Formats: sequence, C-alpha cells, structure tokens
Amino acid sequence: MEINAKYFGQVSYEENEAIHILNGLIGFEAYTEYLPIPFHEENDSLISLQCLQDEALSFILMNPFGLLADYSPSLSREDLKALGTESAEDLSYYVICVMRDSVAESTVNLKAPLVVNARSRQARQVILDQAEYTFRHVLGEMIKEES
Repeated sequence: MEINAKYFGQVSYEENEAIHILNGLIGFEAYTEYLPIPFHEENDSLISLQCLQDEALSFILMNPFGLLADYSPSLSREDLKALGTESAEDLSYYVICVMRDSVAESTVNLKAPLVVNARSRQARQVILDQAEYTFRHVLGEMIKEES
C-alpha cells in the first residue's frame, strides 16, 4: 500500500504497520487509522503520525521518556482493558508536539499521551489523572530542567 505522507512524500507500507486509534485523537475523533513514520530509522524519539484517511493530516509525536526521564504515566484499568492488555509493560507512549517558530517555543502534551499496544496495533489517547502533567509543556523549559 502507498500514501502521500505530509512530511515524506510517497511512502510504501504494509497494512500491519498501521495503528488504529480507538475513538480517534481529541478533536479528530473521525480519524482512526494512522501510520507512524519515524524521522530517524534508528529510534522513535520523533515520529510523524500520518493519517491514512486524510493525507493532509499528520501529527508530530515525541517519545516522552527522552524528554523527561521520570515521566511515569499511570493508566486506569479501563484504559488497559481498552488497549487489550493487563500490563503497562506492553505499551508505548507518545506525546503530541505543537511546533512553533523555534524548537524551544514548541510544546508537548504530557497530560494526554497516545498509548500504543505494539502487539495489537491498537492505540488510545488517554487523559492522565496526574496533576504534574499539563497539556502544554514548553520544550525549552524542559531542556533547561534536564541540564
């Protein structure tokens, strides 16, 4: 299969590489089929989440553990069940990045990560019940804190 990806042009992919986001992303509930495309083949620190239903729609995702070493999302039993697992160890987490003119001004949403079950390719955006995470963490401030 092929898609004209927003950031990569023509991309070939296999059906089993796609992920299905249960109930879609917040604000984009009608779109549930996506192809994650890493910007760097060797790691998942930065990913383009390309919508398969609308080629113009793509989100930039970041691996939150590379940004915040002590990021520790806690999922409810309902979230785990919806993702088809009983253990959070089966899951990968990604946060949506809103790009600004500079990387330092860009923000990530640590409050509502996209959680992916790599085995089933089912994903869900969850809203964490943890006060330390907000919808807009400024990357420049996070980098200063980690230094």
